[in-house]
Amino acid sequence: MSTRDKEAGFTLTEVMVVVVILSLLAAISTPLFTRDNNARRGRDWAKVVAQTLQRARFQAMGDRANIHVLLYRTRMDLYREEPPPAASGTFTLLSSINGPTADATATVAIWDARTDGTIPTGKNALMSAAPAAPTTTPAANEIIFTSLGGTLNNSNWQVFIRNEILPSAHPDASFSVTVGGLTGFISSRNKVTLP
Repeated sequence: MSTRDKEAGFTLTEVMVVVVILSLLAAISTPLFTRDNNARRGRDWAKVVAQTLQRARFQAMGDRANIHVLLYRTRMDLYREEPPPAASGTFTLLSSINGPTADATATVAIWDARTDGTIPTGKNALMSAAPAAPTTTPAANEIIFTSLGGTLNNSNWQVFIRNEILPSAHPDASFSVTVGGLTGFISSRNKVTLP
């Protein structure tokens, strides 16, 4: 029996080879992890937008009052329009949901919300406006759910979300959340291509 067989352990050379291999694996996996994390942020915010719209719909049916959802670049505000006998135009803030934090000038943002079915060619400046309470005249960035679960005037809505951190050709760069006007059905499985 040799001396090497009696002594258990590794040589310094063997340990250094393992350290080098682990370092190479870590260096290769870090950019992949960062890219996947950035893509996940867009998917997560699209889900939050869809869930918040669904919650607003259920709140409108449960409270038997109109629920106003105001959409901004990185935020959503939910208001309940107080039913009579409250004064007309009385609104109560239910919640504010903040989106992902901005990375310099790029973030995961709501770019637009439309009822005409067209895909926007750029950011809507209204989404970057300072948050304001609803008024008796609905704003262009305001989705109103009625007590029947649909939207005001049964308008179909599309909310466009752009992950500005990723290039526009990336499969997780753009999303669309659709709200059915008559039923209020909300779908977040729509992929679109935004600039």
